[in-house]
Parts: sequence; structure tokens; C-alpha cells
Amino acid sequence: MGPVRRMQQVEVVDDDRPVAAAEQPPVAGRARRWGVALLVMALVLVGTQVVLAARDRAASARFAQLPGVLRPVDPDLVARWAVDEADAEVLTEGAEIGGLLVGVRTGPDGAQSVVALDPQTGSDRWATALADPDPALGQRGARASRTSCAPVPDGEQDGTEELVACLVSDALLGTSARGRLTLARVPTTSRVVVVNAADGRVVADRTAPAALTFALLPGLAVVAAPGADGHAEVTAQDLLTGEVRWRHTSPRPELDRAGDVSGFDLVTVGDLVAVTEAGSAVTLLAADGTVARERERYDRLSRDEAGARLEVLSGYLAFRPVTTIVQPGRDDRRIPGRLVHRAVDDGSLPDVELIEGSRMQALDPASGDAVWQADRHTSGPVLVLRGLVYCTSGDSAGEIVAFDGRTGSVVWTANAGTYDQLARLMTDGRVLLVGLTPGEDAAAGSLSAYSLTGGERLWQAPLPGGLDAAWTQGHLLVAGESGDPAPSAVLGSS
Repeated sequence: MGPVRRMQQVEVVDDDRPVAAAEQPPVAGRARRWGVALLVMALVLVGTQVVLAARDRAASARFAQLPGVLRPVDPDLVARWAVDEADAEVLTEGAEIGGLLVGVRTGPDGAQSVVALDPQTGSDRWATALADPDPALGQRGARASRTSCAPVPDGEQDGTEELVACLVSDALLGTSARGRLTLARVPTTSRVVVVNAADGRVVADRTAPAALTFALLPGLAVVAAPGADGHAEVTAQDLLTGEVRWRHTSPRPELDRAGDVSGFDLVTVGDLVAVTEAGSAVTLLAADGTVARERERYDRLSRDEAGARLEVLSGYLAFRPVTTIVQPGRDDRRIPGRLVHRAVDDGSLPDVELIEGSRMQALDPASGDAVWQADRHTSGPVLVLRGLVYCTSGDSAGEIVAFDGRTGSVVWTANAGTYDQLARLMTDGRVLLVGLTPGEDAAAGSLSAYSLTGGERLWQAPLPGGLDAAWTQGHLLVAGESGDPAPSAVLGSS
């Protein structure tokens, strides 16, 4: 018997007659699946955007902390506050701590206090008295004083509050007939005063040896003054108790500068303190007071913007310049030439050193070999951001150049001004800012913004109030007269 064939009823449907619901194609399930897929895609896109936004915020926050990087700058520039004479030293010599600008204010009677200013308005947030009126200081002005303040390194007060330490000294500076910086009044008393950066509350007030300068290491205040023959007398004491931890006395300098104290200072680099003396000599001391690096003559001494290394230039006057790079925990590195100053450095070129010259060079710090040389005349200081080196060039009027920091190839150029305009390069981490002094027939200087990646000019704005020069002071944009480096206003967006 063969297979049974079953009959199936077939219904012919007229094209004009609607199909019954049970007979329609099953599209609802497909629609639901598409809806779920679209929802998943949307969530992925949103998640990606959230991650990218978080990365952008993290990158912006990191750039904002770099020394020399401005707060965000927009084209609607206004003078946020005028800098009066009493607060000029707070602005130029103070430090930003906990969102406030902290420094020493000297009154017309010579009385001194440590004050905290709101950087957006210039108004006082708090003030703490440091020293009584001093007629001699009142007559000579704040620049004659050696009283100064600095942020306390992390590690004090279990990290729950930010602290500021101030050296209060009765020393007064003067100028000799030969233009040398001398002591108009030899220091006889000193104190180290520690205050809370949030409210100015005094945390400690301890006597110290008579001092001309001071520096801070974790847990220590290091004070120093020159002896009668110019040698350095250095004392480290506990920051809060005042207990003396160690002392260092340097040998007599090779050169007697007859009271010249212009080169006398203490500079910290990592956990080391550099003692500079008359005759341009520097000694490095470890945190325990031992000599980490014997005294050496130098032609120029500088720190990088982050204070992580010391750059000791020697042989410059003999036309054989060599820069020794000193970093805690690393062997010294000797680089032929004089390093270009990096006004901003994000650390994206750790294995490239930039050398001054009519045509800037990049060297390998390990071997000293040349990596590249600029194909045009350049000048510093430079900005280093995301592997690019931004600088000015003299090859054409007001030329700005961005180099690839690893190859030396030109990424972009832009003409920002004219030959007779002084240009200053700055950044807020978002754009390259160029401050220009007034051009011909201009009533004020200007500030322009350029794309960091392509060099396109994004906007240009005149400086408010007829001011003719803008530059950075810490993280603040300031302006004043081009012939006078003293700022007269702090700028911002309206």
C-alpha cells in the first residue's frame, strides 16, 4: 500500500479583501526584537559617552593641576579684580592652596599678616597677623621683606587639613652701589608660623634661628642665613614642635661677595633641599641633613615647573654649556647645552630634552644624541602638551609653531601678530592662548585662542581696560603694562 496523501484546503484571497489577523505575518515578535536591540545599542552609546565624558573630566582635572595651566578662559574677558599695591606680593609670591590664594601682606605701617584671597574676586577670606608694625619696613616696602609663606607638604596633621607655613624674619634687603642685593638689616629674630589654609587658624608658632630664607620638607622647616663670610648656616627643625633635628654649616665660599645675598636661597626638589650661596655655588642636602651632592659652581640654577628636578647649568660663560639634571633617586644626567624652559609640561615627552639655540634641538637624555633639530628659528619658553611642543618663531611675523616632540616635524603654524608685538604663549588645557601687546594704532593688547591640534584661530578678544599685556601667574590670567611685569588686574570670563 502506498503513502497516503492528505488533502489541504486552499483558500484564494482577493487582493482587495483584508487578511484575517490570524493569517497575518508574525511581525510583532520581530518588532519586539528590534526594539530590544535598539535599546541595547542606545544603552551602549550612552555608556560610551559617559565613559568618554568621565575621561575628558579626568584629563581636564589633571591638566588643571599642572603648574602654569590657566583656569578655563573664554572670549568674554573682563577684569575680575584690580590688584592694589598691598596685594601685589600676595599674587606674585603667594601660592594657591585649597582654592585660595595665600601669601604675605605688608601694611603701610610695616605690619605683616598672612592672608587668603578669593582668586575670582580678590576679596579677603581670612587674615592672620604675623608681625607688629615696623617703620623701617613700612618705609622700604614689601619687596624689602624676607617674610614668606609656602604650602606644607603632605603628611602633616594626618592629611585632614591643608597647612601653610610662614617664615617671619626681621631681615631687610637693600641694594648696594654696584646693584647687588645686600642686607639693609641683618636678621636677629625669626619664627615659623603654621596656619590652617581653610580659616587661618594658627596651628603652631615656634622660634627659629635668625634666618633669611626657608624651605619645607615633610615634617621639617629648614631655615638658613649667611654667616659673616658668606657661608651657609642651615637648621632643620620639627615643623610643629620647633625641635631642632639637624644643622649644616658649609665651608667658606671661594668668592667673597662683600655682603651680596642675591644668590642666597633654599630650594626644595623632591626630598632634597638645595642650598645656594654667594659665588653661585649649590649644595644638596638630604632630608636627614647629610650632604647628598657636594658644592658645585653654576651659571644658572632652575627647577622644572613641577619642582621634581633641578637643572644646573655650568660652562655657559666659557661657551661650553652643560646642564646637569638632578633628580632624587636617580643618577645625575649631563646634557650638552642649555635647556629650554618649559612653561607648561604635561610629562608626555619624558625621554626628550629640548636645548636652546637659534634652532631648537631635541636630545636623547640617556645618550645625549640629537633626535631632531627645528627647521626654523625658535624661541622659548615652550609648552609641552600631548607630545607636541608649542613655541614662537622668528621666521615670519608673529609665527606660532607646533612641533611633533618626537620627530621634530611641523604639525601646524599660525601667524598670530606682527614683528613689533611681543607674544606670550599660554594654555588652559583646552586651547593654545596667545597674548599679544598692542599692534599699530591699537588701544590695548589682545588674547587669541588657537586649536591645540590644528592651529585654527578660534577667537580673539581685546584686553579689558586698555591693558597691553597678559600673562600667567600660577593658574591665574593677569594683565598689566608690557614695560612693567607687575600685574594690575586678574582677568576672567564674564
